[in-house]
Amino acid sequence: MPKIISIELKPFEYMMPQGKAYGMARGLNFRRICSLVELTTNEGVVGYGEAGGPPRIMAEYLPLVRPFFIGRSIYDFELVASQIYNRLYHFGVQNHMTAMLSGISIASYDAIGKSLGVAIHDLLGGRATDRFGCYATTGYLTADPENTFEAQLQGAVRAGFRAVKIKIGQGPAADLARVRSAREIIGDDALLMVDINGNYTVDIALQSLRGIEPYNIHWCEEPLPPTDTRGYSELRQRSPVPLAAGEAFHTVHDFKRLVDVGGLDILMPSLISCGGFGQAKAIALLAQMNNLRLSPSVWANGLAIAASLHFAASLPLSPHTDNVPFPLLIEYDTGDNPFRDGMLGELLPMRNGEIAVPGGPGLGITVDTSRVEQFAVR
Repeated sequence: MPKIISIELKPFEYMMPQGKAYGMARGLNFRRICSLVELTTNEGVVGYGEAGGPPRIMAEYLPLVRPFFIGRSIYDFELVASQIYNRLYHFGVQNHMTAMLSGISIASYDAIGKSLGVAIHDLLGGRATDRFGCYATTGYLTADPENTFEAQLQGAVRAGFRAVKIKIGQGPAADLARVRSAREIIGDDALLMVDINGNYTVDIALQSLRGIEPYNIHWCEEPLPPTDTRGYSELRQRSPVPLAAGEAFHTVHDFKRLVDVGGLDILMPSLISCGGFGQAKAIALLAQMNNLRLSPSVWANGLAIAASLHFAASLPLSPHTDNVPFPLLIEYDTGDNPFRDGMLGELLPMRNGEIAVPGGPGLGITVDTSRVEQFAVR
């Protein structure tokens, strides 16, 4: 039985050029990060994962959880993770410790797949489809005159995206102006989603959503802070737009709290922070049990995109059979990010708004960090 002999973290950080920062209603992002997890077995197989958090914080959590895994079978992840959650709960579970475990989960599955010559989606339950449509996360807030809101949307249209998600959340009037402009650029047939990044209270969110409803908004992501459970319940009962959230949630327990109060229409687990494949599958089952939609959050890097493709491909088309009104979409962040493609030896090409599920063993990708070595955190 292959055993884990080492788990290492390779941290990377890209500081954006002066004046090129972009972001959302809560503020601009001045850097992009990647916490790459490298897991090695006693048979020499190397599995890769990604942990969703700042590299320096991840570097502190790894020594905390790594001893639990060393010497264990590569198949033991869920057993070990449960032990960590139960034993170290006083350090917090809804935090970056779970994100660190996410990276180890992905790396474990990558190692298992490589050891068996099997793709991760087959380990998770099969492959419902061989490719997915993507939605472009774009329309960022920015002070860069060369990267205006309109230019970002026009770039997404040229790239072939038939669905886009834009950032709003500066106020109902500004939201309406951005949505109106986006709809003019992408046309009436494209799907349009909005993301508030938790910047509103219920009353402001409701005013904004009522204003933009005529523009056929497919969903609104994170209208409220992730802690406002009561607010999500109230808003969903009154909102004219479906509500989505999940990138700020950790483990199925966070999602269950919102589902139990009827607070969401779409669950959005992030593979690199929710706890990994096991937790993501539990979240998918929670969605299926409550007849809710699911769409993975993938505001991350190339490895996270590959992991999300495998996860999404393994999901049944519940509750649909022959006719799927809105097929599951994969998020594709279009912001400046050298780690999206730069560390993959074999790229994940996005063509005409679609991306193929990798078919090789494990994640089905080749990790090559040589092109991003200048961004390594020493």
